[in-house]
Amino acid sequence: MGVFSLAGRTVTVRSFSRVADEGWAMTIPADAWEGTQPLAVESCRIRAGTEIIIAMPKEWLCNLRAQVEAAARHFPLPIHFHGELLPREDFLEGAHRVEEWNGCRIGIFRGSYDLVNEPRINFHGVKVACRLPSVKEVDASYPWTARIDIVDAPSLQLVLPARKEVVDNAALGALRAAVQTAIYRTIGSEGSHRLSFQNWQRAADLGIELPEASAWLYEWRPCTADDRGGAEGARIEAVPMILVPDHDADIEQCAAPLLTEDRLGLRAVRAEDAFSGYTWYDGLPRVTGLSFATEIDGRQIHYADGDVIFPDILSGRVPMITLEVPVVRCAASDEPIVTLCFPVDMLVCANGGTSLDETHVFVREGASIAPAALAQKIEDCCFAYDEDCISDSWRTQQRDFERDARKFANELLLGADEALAENIRAVFAEEVQWMIPIGRRLTLEAHQGDVRVALTANDADPEITTA
Repeated sequence: MGVFSLAGRTVTVRSFSRVADEGWAMTIPADAWEGTQPLAVESCRIRAGTEIIIAMPKEWLCNLRAQVEAAARHFPLPIHFHGELLPREDFLEGAHRVEEWNGCRIGIFRGSYDLVNEPRINFHGVKVACRLPSVKEVDASYPWTARIDIVDAPSLQLVLPARKEVVDNAALGALRAAVQTAIYRTIGSEGSHRLSFQNWQRAADLGIELPEASAWLYEWRPCTADDRGGAEGARIEAVPMILVPDHDADIEQCAAPLLTEDRLGLRAVRAEDAFSGYTWYDGLPRVTGLSFATEIDGRQIHYADGDVIFPDILSGRVPMITLEVPVVRCAASDEPIVTLCFPVDMLVCANGGTSLDETHVFVREGASIAPAALAQKIEDCCFAYDEDCISDSWRTQQRDFERDARKFANELLLGADEALAENIRAVFAEEVQWMIPIGRRLTLEAHQGDVRVALTANDADPEITTA
């Protein structure tokens, strides 16, 4: 009951003794909690229960109701305050499933990330945080977690005097094991699951026999350099599939047009290592890696994850770019059964960075590529938001990179004069065109530092401005 938290205050205790069949009362003065002063025990007319009367300071009164309501909310007995019955609710309200275990009620929930600071155990109204097992299925947004409602479990104890945490003893260890078992039992009652192979084995070790995880995967889609957590495609199942592992954004972006069902003969799905060990997953054919090859000035160039193109090699047109896709039959295979080779129109090599200054871009000779398409590919391969507070907003960073990528693509694909004209047009469209009123026309002429602007107002003569 935490009686000694009242030390230093005047307290009267009245209680009924079943042995003596009478009530007794004792008053403890504020200065009598420490010392040898005897305290008188007197008879009283109480006939049941225990009553504690506290000399309460005024500063306690303003917050008393809120504190009593909080204590009563998950208390197992009804609580009255000034004659009013206070509301109570089950600590396990909303649980997906509830199990009884050694004087505890274990409630299994789904939908909480705060596994440390959120109250997990209810000791007759006193709620404390406690680290308990949780299990997250591979594709789930939230983990399976637990709450514990103590009914009669004397071996589970709170750390005194604060009572804000549970004593880490053998009983708590047994409770944690019971929680983990209850979670797997709850998952088993769902009929299907997406547990990792490691968690599936752990369930078996605890005596919970589960089927293998549902045999579906996400369609493979190329990530961009700015992706947070990767690109997620549609759910693919019940069709022939081929696993494609994760690669750097520039590798995935440049390979994406070739990794289609028409080219591979199978639906490309994103590999998920957490399923390695399941029969259905280990039996899938898989791509072991993606790499590109080209030739520049007689030099053979290979580019894959972790590779860097030397600075002395310049971006530009090349005779041929080839994507190499080695395929193995299943997880148990070491050697590729086939290495597929596809011609590629353009290759962006970010060299592990995000700066255009460090990027190499190669375009196959004869390939018809619009500058806008190449600029978009460069952005997808290289642009990544810098979260440094001095780097401005995402939109500003993206706009600046888009402009630079467009300029880069124009200079690579167009003649010098045409690229210059296109860059000027792009700057004009972005910085000036929005200022022209609707229904009016602007004509601009500039040479040798002289700028002439003609603004046509409907059918009136142009208004000439020289700067």
